[in-house]
Amino acid sequence: MKRTLLWATLMLTSSAAQAQLMSPEKEQNLRNFFPQVESRQLQAILHDTSLILYTEEEMPPAYQHWEGRLQSVHSANFNISAEETEKAKGHGRGGNGNVEFPWSDPGGTHRSSNLFTFRFLKLPVKDGKRQSVAWFRQQLEGDESEGYAWIYPVGTVFGEVLTMRGPEGWYYTFELRTRTRVYEGWEPDVFRPFPTAESLARRIKELRPDWSHAPDLVRLVEHLEHPEPELHRARLADIMHPLPDFDQWMGMDVLPAIDDPKLVKELLHKTEFRSALGQYWRIGKEQLETHAPTTLADWHIVPANYDAGFIAVDQQSCNRCHSSVNTGVRRFDAVRDWYGRIRGSDRIFSFHPFDPSCISDSGVPRPVVLRAELVSAGLLEQYDPSRHPPELYQRIAIE
Repeated sequence: MKRTLLWATLMLTSSAAQAQLMSPEKEQNLRNFFPQVESRQLQAILHDTSLILYTEEEMPPAYQHWEGRLQSVHSANFNISAEETEKAKGHGRGGNGNVEFPWSDPGGTHRSSNLFTFRFLKLPVKDGKRQSVAWFRQQLEGDESEGYAWIYPVGTVFGEVLTMRGPEGWYYTFELRTRTRVYEGWEPDVFRPFPTAESLARRIKELRPDWSHAPDLVRLVEHLEHPEPELHRARLADIMHPLPDFDQWMGMDVLPAIDDPKLVKELLHKTEFRSALGQYWRIGKEQLETHAPTTLADWHIVPANYDAGFIAVDQQSCNRCHSSVNTGVRRFDAVRDWYGRIRGSDRIFSFHPFDPSCISDSGVPRPVVLRAELVSAGLLEQYDPSRHPPELYQRIAIE
């Protein structure tokens, strides 16, 4: 189904049910981080008051474990076993796969610091009614009990806003990622102020007409405009698991530093974000490609040690990691002594239906409680084929 048709059939209305997980003051503060984007459709979503915004405070990362003595929903940041022997062997950081690459951080950020990320959920409206997240019980191979899974209706939009801390302590948005639910799966998009090297060089000249008098800008512009750049060929791989979830060779374009902190702020804050879908940041010698730049500088248009250049902005690339959502970790290493599932469901990591009070952060199991705010607003319902038709609620097969 084409996205234009999808939005025509799932028209949004102001009468739909709403649910907020944070105070109005905090929500408004987060909304201030939304950039201006070229897409009118996305801009309308960002202005919509029915968005459900959340950080890890409102939606603590959680995964499920349904075998043995500790069956429950557990914090994804807590290692039940914390086995030092596994560390010594180089196999990871214990028994919880959610703390390991490539599942621990937003794609490309696992080596970066000084980041703050928040997310939003937009549920579609059909016939004047906002559609719900539909949950059901599911027992996977190796489980002793039924766990939980859930489906997002066609037309659902998830967004992820990536910000980094500037030299004065304020945070600046450098990327906005979206995933839109279609019948077959999810359509991703990424919005950046500079999808290509040429766009950054052009904007520098616009904001600093005297750029040719600044040695650092001359160095950077010449780097960006080089017709056959020397990109460093590198590999980003999940080497901790016999069945890797990510393994990619790509070029790395390391941007020279900008000496003017104010210019970096202007580049991020005064530039309209545009889609990077299907684009390369640049192509170097021998057709070596990269999808985003990186840098070693503390303050630039992307964080230091940013690895998004390895990740193409397309459906196939994004599915490599997202297809592992809500699957048992033993799928990736059958011998290792670890446990539980990768967090999330329906190929979305960050959202779940569990009340924070039932998420164990000590290893001690707690009774499962579903999120009351979502249930009372009619945004979380038990799956029922009579109320959740297949044209809107389609399970995605595990790959």
